[in-house]
Amino acid sequence: MLKDLNVKQARFIALLARTARMQRDAILGKVAEANLDGVTPGRGEHNQTAELALETFAAESAPAAALREAITSRSPMARQELYTLMRVGQGHLAAKKWYRGLSEAEALGENTVTATMIEDADLHDHLTKGLYKLKLST
Repeated sequence: MLKDLNVKQARFIALLARTARMQRDAILGKVAEANLDGVTPGRGEHNQTAELALETFAAESAPAAALREAITSRSPMARQELYTLMRVGQGHLAAKKWYRGLSEAEALGENTVTATMIEDADLHDHLTKGLYKLKLST
């Protein structure tokens, strides 16, 4: 399944994403949902600050910069595989439809694929879940 990207690289990027998310959350602080003037969703993500992407803090965040570097330093095919892994982890793509994710990533283009991954505040969770669904986690 993974050809240009190996499991260790995916785990490393997931770890960088988790670190960037933790720093982003620390910068935002523990803002109460009531203070954000939004409607609390009945299902799904209840932390409305999650909509603020990691890229928002990239200029002042070493972990976000390291995440960007780790993603952009991969080959175009490895980025497509990483994107597809993220989509599987999000539940938007079945593990058996791996080829569709690669086709989608190729059609979107390198810049869009890279930006989509960097802007995913839950990238760690999505990559980890994708590895699990693909039976690549230990």
